Amino acid sequence: MPKRSPRPAPWRVSWRAIRRAARAPRLPDTIVLWAGPSAFDGSPIMLIGHRVNAPSENGKTGDMLQVSIMRTDRAPIDAWRAGDDGAVCPDPCEHRSRPRGGKGTCYVNKARLSSAWRAAIREIEAGRIGWTPGAFAGVRVRAGMEGDPAAAPIAVWRALLAESRGHTGYTAAWRTLDAAAWAPLFMASVASPADYLRARSKGWRPFAASASNADDRAFEAAGATGCEADREVNPLQCVSCVACNGAARNAARPGRYVRLHGALGAKRRRLNDAIVA
Repeated sequence: MPKRSPRPAPWRVSWRAIRRAARAPRLPDTIVLWAGPSAFDGSPIMLIGHRVNAPSENGKTGDMLQVSIMRTDRAPIDAWRAGDDGAVCPDPCEHRSRPRGGKGTCYVNKARLSSAWRAAIREIEAGRIGWTPGAFAGVRVRAGMEGDPAAAPIAVWRALLAESRGHTGYTAAWRTLDAAAWAPLFMASVASPADYLRARSKGWRPFAASASNADDRAFEAAGATGCEADREVNPLQCVSCVACNGAARNAARPGRYVRLHGALGAKRRRLNDAIVA
């Protein structure tokens, strides 16, 4: 049987109707929103929006506009294998590539990003960078489907997310960022209950990838609540939740934790729970 296409989220149906009514031109499926040097190491990177016209197939997030941060000089899978992912993933992220000394547990399937990367390079070669203000009014954005948002300028994120009707985003660079600028938009990506509390004390709403059932309980004791997508009954996709949207709309809201996922991450969690049992 042919694979059934995912159903568009309500925001996408409304967005399409508004664009048709305004007689707005069709956007390309992949858009380069910005290109320039990485704030992490100066390497050439780009901020791209993909799955612009077609619904996202991600079962956890649901149909959100997928925005990624990638190197422009090599595909994500090549950078990952060579340990050159530092341009888009900061050193404090424990899930960074193994050649860089990380655990290699990033949940993103880098190989599946190759087509989006090639499409973005074609846009750059054609001189098409940036977007018309208002083009994404009303969208729901996943900021950082690949890469850490802090690699790109905060001004670009402010412009894009100001148009959205909700977003999610996380940064592992929270220890060195200006919390007053970044924390309103993004969650602090943490790996331990201790870091959860440190991030809280600096004005961030934290988000953790939990590596065991014991960690789940520790994060809850620190004040975190579980990701709605992990609920046993009626799990909620990110597109319907968008609670991981930083601290702007109420900094007192609890942070979140999600069960470590992805091929290697899920395996690590199973092993940790097996050791305890």
